[in-house]
Amino acid sequence: MQAFYPSGKKDFLGLGLSQLLSARLALLTCCFLFFVSFIAVQPAYATRHSPELVAALKSIFPDCRLRLDGALETKDGDLYLPVLPAQALKKTPVKLGEVYPLPAAKAKPQVLFFDDGVTFVRVLVTGKARTFLPLASLTEKGRKTILAGHLPEDLIVPEGFVLPVSFKAVVGQTAVALGELPKASSTSSNQPAGSHVKTPAANSRLGVFLTSRNSGNITLVDQATWKKISDFPTEGTPAGMAYVAGRIYIADISKNRILILDTTAKQFVGQIDLLAKAAPKAVVAMPGGKILYVSESGTADVAVIEVDTSKVLLRTKVPPGPARMAMTPNGNTILVLNTITGQVTFISTLNQRVLGSIVVGANPTAVAISPDGKTAYVSCRGALNHIAVIDIAKRGILANIKTGNGPTGLAISADGSTLYNAIAKDNLIAVFDTATRASVKQIKLPLDIDFPGNIYLMPDGKKLIVSSASTTAFGVLNIESGEFECQPVIGHSSDEIITAPID
Repeated sequence: MQAFYPSGKKDFLGLGLSQLLSARLALLTCCFLFFVSFIAVQPAYATRHSPELVAALKSIFPDCRLRLDGALETKDGDLYLPVLPAQALKKTPVKLGEVYPLPAAKAKPQVLFFDDGVTFVRVLVTGKARTFLPLASLTEKGRKTILAGHLPEDLIVPEGFVLPVSFKAVVGQTAVALGELPKASSTSSNQPAGSHVKTPAANSRLGVFLTSRNSGNITLVDQATWKKISDFPTEGTPAGMAYVAGRIYIADISKNRILILDTTAKQFVGQIDLLAKAAPKAVVAMPGGKILYVSESGTADVAVIEVDTSKVLLRTKVPPGPARMAMTPNGNTILVLNTITGQVTFISTLNQRVLGSIVVGANPTAVAISPDGKTAYVSCRGALNHIAVIDIAKRGILANIKTGNGPTGLAISADGSTLYNAIAKDNLIAVFDTATRASVKQIKLPLDIDFPGNIYLMPDGKKLIVSSASTTAFGVLNIESGEFECQPVIGHSSDEIITAPID
């Protein structure tokens, strides 16, 4: 009997058996791939609310939009972020339990408490900043409900959003910055990033504070007269400083602590103890001053400290030798100089994690950030003697500016057009145009100012203070004339410099 599908005979499609099986397999494969691709493109909420809660939200905000992270956007442009309970209750239907403020207030709801345990808090807009309302304005029950919950881990954090420290318990794994919004008085753009000096009242005196590692003193000089007011012995090795709301926080390298100096009382009012061998070198503060960041050179960490409690909340590991630091004007990123490895490390203040590190050159010494927060300048006093110009967003080198021998301190003008650099071995101040990156002037230091380590542009932008690592005076340079006005004698060498109101 002749075999079915004999050689050379075709089926109804004109295919042999093997060809038919191959065609069917290809068809099944295409169907599977289409099914997978169909599933992949379907929208899915990363933070999925129950249908009952969605219905309750739609009844209050009929034209609202629920984002993938569970946040709610109203037709009027208001944004409400969800605070999720540890375990949402099953409610049918879900009902609105409480509203703040009460409906009788005829104001937009700021907080909505639903009976399944989910809470929505409205994002308040203050200029370019975003935040929540003060927790203290809620009832005790409302505060407990919120603090028992947490923000979604996949929350899309609004640009410029700062979560008040009182909400710290709800952060969870969310990448959100803790702190307080700056007050109405703003920080002068001439101050080093992270110092957050309040603009002093017209009738308040401004003091210049200088540290001296050699003597262990912190010296206060009256800016109006350039006379020394007093010395504050530390019995340690004072280094970097940050000013916050009437207090200066000073890193003490040898005593492994942060000293707290009240600028009005003109006395030390406490200290924050760090781990043994921490060897802190620099301090920067978040806007509002609730959080400090401290570079711990001995342990290769950056410590995050809550000012109100003087507690170290956590530590971020960085490459060896973290020293000076600077914070971008928006408070989102910290640049850390790693002197041993010749790197700059970028830390996000949203989640306290390292974003990356780049090599800038041997012995990075000082860092300055442009007022627009886009560019950083790092002096490197290794064999190449240069300033690395960094694109902060891309974390890459834009250019290297050739300098004299031993570039150290940096300062930048309020409009970002002029960069000042102390050249330690040549004993001069080099002035650069930031647009062309060309040297436009060199100012020789007086004979009684030697080996400048740090420079500081005064808040009014008219005077540049120059430290002296090997003499007992410091220099006051008039920016407009390009001449040194005076060289006040303080009795010891000087290193770091900062200003603060003193009455």
